[in-house]
Amino acid sequence: MNLKIFILLISYCFGFLVQAQQSSKDSVSIDEKQFFVGVDLLNPIASFFSSKKNYNGFVSYKFKNRWIAVAEVGYEKNGYKENDWNVDAKGIYLEAGVNYILTNYYEKTGQGFYIGGRLAFTPYEQTIINYPIKEMNTSNQVQTIGNSSLPKANVSAGWLEAVLGAKVQLGESPLYLDFIIKPKFLVYSKKQDHVDNLVIPGFGKNKGDVNISFLWGISYRIF
Repeated sequence: MNLKIFILLISYCFGFLVQAQQSSKDSVSIDEKQFFVGVDLLNPIASFFSSKKNYNGFVSYKFKNRWIAVAEVGYEKNGYKENDWNVDAKGIYLEAGVNYILTNYYEKTGQGFYIGGRLAFTPYEQTIINYPIKEMNTSNQVQTIGNSSLPKANVSAGWLEAVLGAKVQLGESPLYLDFIIKPKFLVYSKKQDHVDNLVIPGFGKNKGDVNISFLWGISYRIF
């Protein structure tokens, strides 16, 4: 599915939820503070079936009305091996931002739907093991004439994220399941010898300036 169409459909769904909540006659106070700590479960499980290793933890704090401050930290080791390229990358990534609660019953249970945004950054280590050397032939066609490599280097990247999420309580326990969709938009990239960064920890394999990721995690409510 086209990414723009996918994001539009998700936006319509959340818009419907907001309208439904606004039309409800029931209202509750949402001044009570809430603090959660959690970890992503999806990527560590997926790492058993691929060479990609990604681990992520997060904290969230409802500091005012419907606003939640969120901070995330993760580590990823990944590679890009396509079209005669062989690139390894590893490093931490940091994300910070806010969520906005859409559902009125969040205050009593801590669960519900929300939207938000993140600013993300990663300083990471990249090794270009192999890359193709190309030139124009006599027929004005691009052809590969050899390959080369580049030494290990420290590079970095930054991006913005939109967030669409839901938190579901497990029974009456302080444990919650988190389901989050994150469209990502690359805004900064420090390159090695003017070579595009093809794999970025936390952002994904960079085949363009837009990517999307999913987080299925578990969190614990401290208070």
